[in-house]
Amino acid sequence: MIGYIERNTRIQGEGILPRDVLVWLPPGYGSPPGQRYPVLYMQDGQNIFEEGNSLSGLSWRTDETAGRLMLEGRIRKAIIVALYNTEDRQEEYGDTEKGRAYMRFVVEKVKTVIDGAYRTVSGRHGTFVMGSSMGALISFLLVWNHPEVFSAAACLSPAFVYGGNNVIPLVQEYRGPRKEIRLYFDNGTVGLDRELQEGCDEMIEALQEKGFVLGRDVEWYLDEGAEHSEAAWSRRLWRPLRFLLGKT
Repeated sequence: MIGYIERNTRIQGEGILPRDVLVWLPPGYGSPPGQRYPVLYMQDGQNIFEEGNSLSGLSWRTDETAGRLMLEGRIRKAIIVALYNTEDRQEEYGDTEKGRAYMRFVVEKVKTVIDGAYRTVSGRHGTFVMGSSMGALISFLLVWNHPEVFSAAACLSPAFVYGGNNVIPLVQEYRGPRKEIRLYFDNGTVGLDRELQEGCDEMIEALQEKGFVLGRDVEWYLDEGAEHSEAAWSRRLWRPLRFLLGKT
């Protein structure tokens, strides 16, 4: 393992089930003593680092990919916070009452704890969110509903329109000024990811109608031959990490 993981157990949020939260500290964390780090919040925390805890038996190996990119100087050093899901994952990761409770949990409780315990860049320009599938959906909802907290989101194989979920109207019906956020989307071409393609297309079109520019505010990548799995997300993880944490 590159870096170091600290485990916070059974953190409780109002209206949702308690869950563990993992905090990955990058190589060289705390040196020099005054350095502060951006923070990336990731969904489905069981699958992010440790294969022994992964629901599918495979993990994203985020510590390995992020650590390597940081050591190579290709992305900024950052703290990565992995929030476990629960048996209520479908509701907690959707535009539902529990989903809104989960968003409050992330914004009001978890972020407050992380900013208080670690050397973070606490402002929106140092705060990002990422997830896949339903985790991508709630990551989008977090940045869309809380642009004062998050400046960018990475949504891998997002379930924007799937299984009764459809968040496209949320963007289509928005009447305010263009939100100052950046968005990364991707998907594969096999199985479920092929079904999710239409939702990606509709989301990008809706965002463009609101003034977002593909290639500037929005990045989309098509992973030819990729399926809907931790293995596929792990292989292309370097892309969203470069998008969120790349050096400018």
